[in-house]
Amino acid sequence: MVASKPMSRPRFRTLLAGFSVAAMLWLNLLFFFGYRSGMKRGYTDFSVYYTAGTILREGLGHQLYDTRVQLRVQEGFAGRLPFRHGPLPFIHPPFEALICLPLSYLSYSNAFLAWDAASVLVLLGVAIILRRSVDVLRAIPEWLLVLASLAFFPIFMCLLQGQDSILLLLMCTLAFRAMKRNTDVLAGCWLALGSFKFQFTLPILLLFLIWNRRRPAFGFAGVALVLALVSAGVAGMNSLVEYPGFALRVVDQQLLGGVPLSLLPNLHGLAMGWPKPLSGPLGAALGAISSVALFAFAAIKGRTPEKTDNVELQFSLAVVVSVLIAWQTNIHDLSLLVLALVLLADYCLCRRGLGWRSALLLPALPLLVGPLWMLLWLWMAQVNLITIPLLWWVWEIARELSGRSTTPAFA
Repeated sequence: MVASKPMSRPRFRTLLAGFSVAAMLWLNLLFFFGYRSGMKRGYTDFSVYYTAGTILREGLGHQLYDTRVQLRVQEGFAGRLPFRHGPLPFIHPPFEALICLPLSYLSYSNAFLAWDAASVLVLLGVAIILRRSVDVLRAIPEWLLVLASLAFFPIFMCLLQGQDSILLLLMCTLAFRAMKRNTDVLAGCWLALGSFKFQFTLPILLLFLIWNRRRPAFGFAGVALVLALVSAGVAGMNSLVEYPGFALRVVDQQLLGGVPLSLLPNLHGLAMGWPKPLSGPLGAALGAISSVALFAFAAIKGRTPEKTDNVELQFSLAVVVSVLIAWQTNIHDLSLLVLALVLLADYCLCRRGLGWRSALLLPALPLLVGPLWMLLWLWMAQVNLITIPLLWWVWEIARELSGRSTTPAFA
C-alpha cells in the first residue's frame, strides 16, 4: 500500500486562501439576500444618486442641494420612510450628478441594478490595470481578482449601498499606474477626476507634493478647473458656492443623513465615537489634532531620495493616511485599501524575503476577516475600532520607507 504524499505548504496555503475567500463571499451573499427588500425600497445610499439624476432630468439643477426638492423626489420613488426625518441628501459636487442623469430614465430598481453592474465592470477594470502593473498578480486571472475583491467587506458594502467608492478606486489605480510610468501630470488628472470624494484625493496629492513630486498638481489643477466650470453649469454658481457649507451641515447631523461617529473607521470616529465627554468638543479637538499629527508623520517619513523607487510604498502610505484623516470616512470608502493591499503584497512577495512579509501585511489581516466587520458593524456598532490596525499599518509602511531611504534602489 503506497502512502500518500503530504500536501506541500504552498498548495495548502492556496487552498486555505481559496476556502477563506469562498466563505466570505458566501457570508456576504447571505447578507445581501437578507437585505434585498430594503434595497428595492430605497433604504440604501444609491437613492441620493438617483435623486440627483432625477433633479437634473427635471431641469432643476439650480435646486440640486435644496432638501425640499430632494425629499419630494425621494418620496416619489421610495415613499415616506418612517425612520428618516428628511431626505437622504446628495452631498457630492455637482459634476457627479451628470453620471447619474442617464440612470434617472430607468425605474429605481433597474437603475440600482445597472449601477451595481457598472461598478462590477469598473472593478474588473481595476483588476486588469493592477494585473498589468504589479508582478504578483500576473499569474492570476482577472475574474478571480474580482471575486477576491467582492469578498472584501468594504467592496461588498459599496455594492450593497450602491455607492461610488469603486469608481474612486479606479481613479486612484490609474493615478498610481501613471506615476509608476513617470507621467505625473496624468496622475494628477486622474486624482482630480476622483475629486467627487475630495476628502481622499486632496491628502494624497498634498503628500506627493511634499515628497517632491510636484507635477501631479498641474494635472490636478487643470482638470479641477474644468470640473468646477462644469459644476457651475450644472447647478449654477450660487449652488456651487453654497455647496461646502451644505455638505458640512449634513455630515455633522445624523437627522440629515450623517453617519453615527462610532461607525466611522477613521481618526475622527475613533476620537468621538464614544459617550461624553469624548463625543463633544474634546473629542473633536482630539480627532483634529491626531489627524494633523498623522499627516505630518506621513509627510516626514515618506520623503526619500529622488533616485529611490518608492512609488508603491508612498502611494500605499498616502491611501491609508487619506482614509484615516478624512473627516467623513464610511466602511465602503475603505474600498480604496484594495490598492494598498495589492501594492504591498507585490512589494513583499517580489522584493523582500519572508521575514518582511509579516511586518507590512500583518496589520491588514483584520481587514480581510468578514465576520469581524459584521461584529463591529451590526453587534457592537463600533466600526471606529478598525482604525487601530490601520494606524499600525501606517507605522509599518512608514518604517519600511525610512529604512529604504538609506538603501539603493532595486534593479
